[in-house]
Amino acid sequence: MQPEFEELIEISPLTERELETLELIVSGKSNTEIAEALFVTVGTVKTHVHNILQKLGVDDRTQAAVRALRSGLVT
Repeated sequence: MQPEFEELIEISPLTERELETLELIVSGKSNTEIAEALFVTVGTVKTHVHNILQKLGVDDRTQAAVRALRSGLVT
């Protein structure tokens, strides 16, 4: 894991639900599909995605997925 990324995660760790959401993002699921899988609203998923992007320091879902895979945060 890159040192600056480790520092980001230490400062703002992902919650369990954010990690679940990130795993589904990595698997290519849409917000609607994530909402159905986690039994939450699409609005809640959008909030989780927003938080994930901020915590990982990325601009979009693709960058979040790449960073999660490269860092080993998600397998």
